[in-house]
Amino acid sequence: MLRSLTKRLFVLLTFAITALFLLSCAAWFIEPGKHWYIALLGVGFAFLFFATCTMLIFWIVLRSKWFLLPLAAMAIGWKPINAFIAFHPFTLQSQQKKPSSLRVMQWNVARFDEMRGRPRSGKSKRKQILEYIRKENPDIICMQEFLETNDSKLFDENIPYFRDSLGYRYFYYAMDHRRPDRVYEHGIAIFSKYPIRKTHRRKFGGPREQKADESFIYVDIAVNGKMVRVFTTHLQSLLFTNAEFRKFEEIKQGGDSTIEKSKDIFLKFRNAYGFRQQQAEMIRKELDASPHPAIICGDFNDVPNSFVYHRIKGNRKDAFTRRGFGIGRTYSALSPTLRIDYIMTSKEIGVLQCRNPHPPLSDHFPVIADLLLPD
Repeated sequence: MLRSLTKRLFVLLTFAITALFLLSCAAWFIEPGKHWYIALLGVGFAFLFFATCTMLIFWIVLRSKWFLLPLAAMAIGWKPINAFIAFHPFTLQSQQKKPSSLRVMQWNVARFDEMRGRPRSGKSKRKQILEYIRKENPDIICMQEFLETNDSKLFDENIPYFRDSLGYRYFYYAMDHRRPDRVYEHGIAIFSKYPIRKTHRRKFGGPREQKADESFIYVDIAVNGKMVRVFTTHLQSLLFTNAEFRKFEEIKQGGDSTIEKSKDIFLKFRNAYGFRQQQAEMIRKELDASPHPAIICGDFNDVPNSFVYHRIKGNRKDAFTRRGFGIGRTYSALSPTLRIDYIMTSKEIGVLQCRNPHPPLSDHFPVIADLLLPD
């Protein structure tokens, strides 16, 4: 009797886990602006995937036909799974770059950590970030939350340093936010060692008070006679304050006040999903209209099984899933499974390798890909 009841409970648990897993997979194609709760469930995709794997192994060990249920769910969710995990253990990951390749770096540098301390106090990580970039020596760098100053007594100037000290003679910077006293500003930037022939900027046009009016930019770069269009962007953030990050950790612990604490958090998720959907549609149109092979780098603020990822990617290559290994975490907070920063390319661009190192210099980790442009 007890054994039969226990089995029924595990069958019900398997049904519940696989149902939630399939709903999280549905976030791939369901518009988050209309169904934000499905998109939010998609954030838990990683944990639901591992839970489904656990149920699969459990029933296989018991030699029960119920293993077919999680197996079928994983077969249905194969595309989101394939976007979540990269499995190329034998791909050579090297800091050494092949002469014929193009090294691209994507990095949200979090304003070089300048907001936590002035550089002359020794608290800033700016110098370490710049030295890390020098060591990796990318040909093209796409950055978000790139800080520039109008007061060199307070902060060091960054654009002149990239141009004069790091050798990036060509660049395009779009300012999205500026302090009222104009002491500093920040936005998105592309730096290149190859000539930039054309630049373009488009504002998203959302409410400024919610920071939904940021930009995406692209540049046409001449690489040894080959033209490539490089995009970068910073999609809508959740805009969590430090207090809300603490509240989020408390919610994960549970407790009597969990629902009350969750209201503001859920509202921010809902708003961000709506804005990101609109932003993704704008970017997709520009990507599809590109006359040249295209590379898009950015902080999408969304996971690989999301509508936003799927919409922007289309039939393009995700450099990490093509030549990376593992989950590829790019954000240091909230969850160890968050990959929200990407390098994607047109189909005709080859991906030789993609690395995801974890230097503790920003709240985001860089993504570095060595690419091969078509002849």
